[in-house]
Amino acid sequence: MCVRYTVHKPEAALEALEGVLNAALRGKTLLEPRYNIAPSQLAPIVAKESGEPSLGSMRFGLLPPGDRGAERKRALPNARAETIAGLPAFRAAAAGRRCLVPACGFYEFRDLGTRKQPWLFTLDDDEPMALAGLWEPPDGADPPTFCIVTTTANRVVGEVHDRMPVILTGESAALWFGDSPLNSAELAQLTLPAADGLLRARRVDPYVNNSRHEGPRCVAPPPPEDPELF
Repeated sequence: MCVRYTVHKPEAALEALEGVLNAALRGKTLLEPRYNIAPSQLAPIVAKESGEPSLGSMRFGLLPPGDRGAERKRALPNARAETIAGLPAFRAAAAGRRCLVPACGFYEFRDLGTRKQPWLFTLDDDEPMALAGLWEPPDGADPPTFCIVTTTANRVVGEVHDRMPVILTGESAALWFGDSPLNSAELAQLTLPAADGLLRARRVDPYVNNSRHEGPRCVAPPPPEDPELF
């Protein structure tokens, strides 16, 4: 699962998306750097509304259409790329509500039994990235919600976890974004794992393990006394 990510350079991330989409984002405002976005938190999302790309705040954890009005509602942080076109929880969003999740990197955690060792994955050039997302509109007083689409891990991420978010760059981000259905071949092509050479990985401070923690320490190297374990 991909349930933690960072957008600690929000202005650079949004400018990159404007370049990819060749359009100014409606609703664009000055955003605070975020170092540890986790499920149930609000996060900046770029979605198409009234035909235009717009920046808005959505809650991380998609509310499936079938749960609207239910007493107990699910909040799904991830959707597997292989099944989004068929599962009722994601089918409508995959066809008509595909969004871009601005990010500077994402975390995965190696399970060591007694603790978890966090790793940060970024683009090799340390530039911002766009993650593939799906979104659902508000439900009464609840805000709009989103999830991150995942795919099979490439070699770099696979050292830590067997899944990774779908990373969109350039043309693929523009093709993913929008409200027109994609055929199965297009979906499959757009949700392939990122090339191994696109990403780099590094260990970070276990401080990030707590979803309530924020700030630059989340992306800092681990303390010297924290041994590297495999």
